[in-house]
Amino acid sequence: MYKKIIHWWHGRRERFYHRSRWHLVLDISLSILVVLLAGIAGRLSFYHPAVISALNLPNHQTTTPTTTADKLDFKVEAEPVKSAAAISENIVFNINYENTGNLKIEKLALSLKFDSAAFQLLDLKADSKQAAAAKEQIVLPPLAPGESGHLALTVKWQPGQKDFPRSLQGRLQVQAENGEKQTIKEFILPEIKLISDLQVRADLYYNSPQGDQLGIGPIPPVVGLPTTYWLIIKAANSGNELHNLLVSARLPAGVELSGSQSLLAGKFSYNKDSRRLIWQINSLSAKDGSYISNFGLTLIPRKDQAGKNALLLEDLQYQADDAWTGTEISGQQEDLDSSLPADRLNRGRGLVITE
Repeated sequence: MYKKIIHWWHGRRERFYHRSRWHLVLDISLSILVVLLAGIAGRLSFYHPAVISALNLPNHQTTTPTTTADKLDFKVEAEPVKSAAAISENIVFNINYENTGNLKIEKLALSLKFDSAAFQLLDLKADSKQAAAAKEQIVLPPLAPGESGHLALTVKWQPGQKDFPRSLQGRLQVQAENGEKQTIKEFILPEIKLISDLQVRADLYYNSPQGDQLGIGPIPPVVGLPTTYWLIIKAANSGNELHNLLVSARLPAGVELSGSQSLLAGKFSYNKDSRRLIWQINSLSAKDGSYISNFGLTLIPRKDQAGKNALLLEDLQYQADDAWTGTEISGQQEDLDSSLPADRLNRGRGLVITE
């Protein structure tokens, strides 16, 4: 084999290479090309994508570090101190807040939105000295990531119209800012039920508002002589159904029931030992409920009352159960005397005289 190659080589050299060197160059180039093609063919016969991919990788790997994206986020919880409120009564919310992002909150602003004709915002106040009120908002100081805080938010309000739903449904809107970044969230607030508007009023008359004489005896009252006045108690309810209305008051020394009385609803009792009169009504309707009771009170003035207005009724209290809110409504009224402030014909004529 070796001798054949030598013989072929000498034959080529004598025949071609002595005549022109280009034949030599051409043969060498073709030989190199054949070797390359053979190598490529061999590699393709063993082709596997995973192997080729591995071959193309550099001899060492580098991992690109991952970074958490800047995040402006927060969490807020709001709960009312009481689940029910009277009309125009201040509402207080306990508010907890926390920066749950990885950016500093440079400004955190709170505002209230109530979708109710019952609600007209008058003022917002926070118990935190660092919080500031601005355009019906509470603006809190900067908050670092992971930092939290608490405040009591007092809401002053009034109803926007007379007829409205019996509960307040609202949202707490919170806006966080960091430079040009801004995040706004709304949190649904728990329902706040509105307590019924119960008005109880007692007044004394000698003449009725229409001018009719109701009382008997001298005006002004005279020491030792009886004068009878007419006590009118009115209970007016609007909003929710009420149960178990109880109105009570005490008669001072020198004043007694005359025996005349008139009840449009409920029942009346009098305890002689405690000198307390009691008016009870089992149920008051939710709307247009007006209830009246009338009692005659007789005063016999003493000498030590001369030159003074004589006390006729004291310690008037009332209470009732609100069926909608599950709360008790209660109140009291100032004492009543012979000055008769509600009697347009006789007001101011109550000083006791000695004749």
